[in-house]
Amino acid sequence: MKHYRFISVFAAAALLLSACDDVVNIPATDRLGENAIWSGDEAILDQYVIGLYGAVREKSTLKMNESQFTDCMTDLLKDADWTQSRRYNRKVYNYEPFTSDDASILGNWGDSYTRIRRFNEFFRDSEKYSNLYRSDFLKIRLAEVRFMRAMQYFYLIRVYGGVVLRDKYEGPEANDKARLSEAESWQWVIDEIKAAAPDLPVAWDASNFSRLTQIAAYGFLSRAALYAGQWDEVINAANQCETLGAGLASTYAEVFSDKYSKENLMIVDFAPTGLNHNADQIFRPNGDNAYHGNKGFGLPMTPTAEFADAFEMADGTAFSWTAYNANPAAWGNDPYSGREPRFYATIIYNNEDWEGRKIESYAGGKDGIMTFVKATSGAATSTTTGYYFRKYITENDDSWDLAGSSHFDIMLRYGEVLLNKAEALARKDWAANKTDALKALNDIRNRVGLPAKSASTLDEFMDLIEHERIVELGGENFRFWDLRRWKKGVDRLNNKSFHGVWITKDDTSPGGFKYSECDIDDGSTRVFMERYYCFALPAAELNNNSALGGVNNPGW
Repeated sequence: MKHYRFISVFAAAALLLSACDDVVNIPATDRLGENAIWSGDEAILDQYVIGLYGAVREKSTLKMNESQFTDCMTDLLKDADWTQSRRYNRKVYNYEPFTSDDASILGNWGDSYTRIRRFNEFFRDSEKYSNLYRSDFLKIRLAEVRFMRAMQYFYLIRVYGGVVLRDKYEGPEANDKARLSEAESWQWVIDEIKAAAPDLPVAWDASNFSRLTQIAAYGFLSRAALYAGQWDEVINAANQCETLGAGLASTYAEVFSDKYSKENLMIVDFAPTGLNHNADQIFRPNGDNAYHGNKGFGLPMTPTAEFADAFEMADGTAFSWTAYNANPAAWGNDPYSGREPRFYATIIYNNEDWEGRKIESYAGGKDGIMTFVKATSGAATSTTTGYYFRKYITENDDSWDLAGSSHFDIMLRYGEVLLNKAEALARKDWAANKTDALKALNDIRNRVGLPAKSASTLDEFMDLIEHERIVELGGENFRFWDLRRWKKGVDRLNNKSFHGVWITKDDTSPGGFKYSECDIDDGSTRVFMERYYCFALPAAELNNNSALGGVNNPGW
């Protein structure tokens, strides 16, 4: 079994015996003292590089901080929380509006530049002490750090547009510095990843399986280039992934159950007694509480009806409540029978067999359903949509009962890369690339046994891409960012409300249950403004960096 494609932050940190929120508690070299890190001992320097991987783990969805689970700000997931701990609802209803002071819960300016400074310190010191190390050893470590620095700039550009480029260690004299344009910023990221990729290993030895590889770099390059609109770069990077051995898992469920799957190009690994998270308490059906130590489930993030209904039937026809209600017997009196495989790997639904019992996400059932209310006292402790989200929990796993959750997080997988390639082919030249674009998209569908799709125009194809990215990547936090880069956020989210399925036990109804649409927005509509396509620069940066001229992004 090959173990070389992944980032296992826990495995890396375990090498050091000392872990903290930054994975390894090693201060920057200008505070610790250069000689402590750059002593010529390769093991010590390697440990320092491993510590820098904290910048990657911080972007893990399962870290569960307030900025990462952005699908809760879209039509795909509903967050039951109305507190300061997770503020998605406060944002989508404009109760706590985004302001010109910064990007609020999405803001990452200060954190990213702090990490970038650490990376630049590493490059600065490497020039002084390179003669103390084998050239092949140092080349790989420099490539790792170079890639991680480029990733930090990716996350900055995604939120703010053009950035202040700090690509080397600078003192106070370089404080005032103008921004690059957004296009220039993306170009720098693309060039950096392309420069780092060849120096990364194709494979690490077994003891270092968790480190960055070429395949991770090219996969991430396909993502960055898609945002930049550089279609050739997307296509070439995707092709490089395939050449290096990436491919789709044999089944969709395997992606989320097997961290060693060839589809998973970059993961963050966790362990119950080491670096862990609380996904089980957030995503598990509420009825599991009694069987898992009564740990206290609550404030779940659950799939909307819009998300659940997007999954097709196994034969490729669209799901329809109208069709079900017209002839329930043809469905075995179960609206959730006969769906495509991605539905069952993503959604936990009423009356499903689960850990030796039936899911009861109906009113009064063990797993319950509650009405979402915009008030702290009204925060729901069970689903508000009639569904639960499955991807980040493992059925019949009780290892987390006495410790933390350890399900791995996928930072990058080939399914995304293939959809990136399909979109890039189509948008580069629809007439010339139609066949190849459809093949890439239909490879995704073929994996789950769905019939191929066709399209006559680029607009039709982009509708197919949007649908496939919902059902293939839903809950993996692409939707919010996709809608921004497509400039579809206003159309899809603004002045809209979304729904769940209210379920009641009813012996007179087919299958013993009655299903009806329910509101999950407490009578409100969502807010997504045009200016959300590029969020405000931090007020502190505008005030402290005179080269910015006090000019903020449009609309702020």
